[in-house]
Amino acid sequence: MYIHGFGSKFKPQSDKVESLSSLGFVHGIDIDYTDRRSVITQQLRDVIIQKHIELLVGTSMGGYFSAEVGLMVGLPYVMINPAMNPRTTLSKYIGDGVDYYGRSYHLEKTTVEEYDQMALKNQHGLLLLDKGDELIDYRETVRLLPDTQTLIFEGGSHRFDHINESLVAIQQYANI
Repeated sequence: MYIHGFGSKFKPQSDKVESLSSLGFVHGIDIDYTDRRSVITQQLRDVIIQKHIELLVGTSMGGYFSAEVGLMVGLPYVMINPAMNPRTTLSKYIGDGVDYYGRSYHLEKTTVEEYDQMALKNQHGLLLLDKGDELIDYRETVRLLPDTQTLIFEGGSHRFDHINESLVAIQQYANI
């Protein structure tokens, strides 16, 4: 299952989803990150059960949720340029805005305040980082997750430009 980031949507034709499809069918849903954290977690858990998901892969906020839900349900997870502290990352989007697809949203401060920093213990996922991420400093992520299996790529962006170079590592990590 691929979990997109804030202001995005699940796109079966995206580069990441098409690349991940070489490992198996990729499920996804559109997540409204203006919903409460508990609502999003339940939506993801429901899809995992209904679709018999075996691996979670997420970018940014999706990386946060891939780890959170993966640890909850005991699934392997891949974090791509994850939002380590959504309370900080999302705070600049509080109020009314427009996402990357022209859709209006309203994000409440109370919704953002529900987020904790990513759980830093028992991290056994796979971490994929682009040094060129313009939103989240990869060095801070490495510092916070020092024991997590990590691949770091030169350049790139927050969207992550090295999915094809990561497929073998994902396959080996998830035993698929």
